[in-house]
Amino acid sequence: MRMKLYQLEIKRTNGSVKGHIVAPTEERAAELVFELFKPDNPEGNDFALERVDEILPADRRVGLDDLLEHASVGIASYSQPIGWVGHVAPVPELRLFRIDDTKGGQTFIIAPNADVASAIYISTAPLGKGEYKLFRIFDGLTDLPAERVMNLKSLLEFGPVGIATFHEQNGWSVH
Repeated sequence: MRMKLYQLEIKRTNGSVKGHIVAPTEERAAELVFELFKPDNPEGNDFALERVDEILPADRRVGLDDLLEHASVGIASYSQPIGWVGHVAPVPELRLFRIDDTKGGQTFIIAPNADVASAIYISTAPLGKGEYKLFRIFDGLTDLPAERVMNLKSLLEFGPVGIATFHEQNGWSVH
């Protein structure tokens, strides 16, 4: 059965969060919202779902057909370099990864697992023939100062996946 992609917006007292749900019907998408967010967030009753898989622009369709044909019911997000990614069960929440390369560079990536984080990282700087890139992946929350946690919780809840950058004024953003 081909799934559909719904945009979700949950309105909360401190603002709203947006994400995407893969489900066969709008009713099943709504059930998933209650399954995942109602127990921890009683105020999560006020939400809106809109089907978006048929109206996405061409530049936001990378990986969409594969996602809708093969993904399980769950949360998904879009990353510019690799396209649509389903957040794998049993834990749909995303994680913050820190990637350290051998040249001393450090990159933060929000992704459902280390494999997707690695794919995002590698896709940002394509390698030429015979070139290679050595790096290590760490839990990005380890050793992260408390003042840098700011808006991280809402990004880890719905995403999107991608390269994460911290700004002193606004907190974390993903591009």
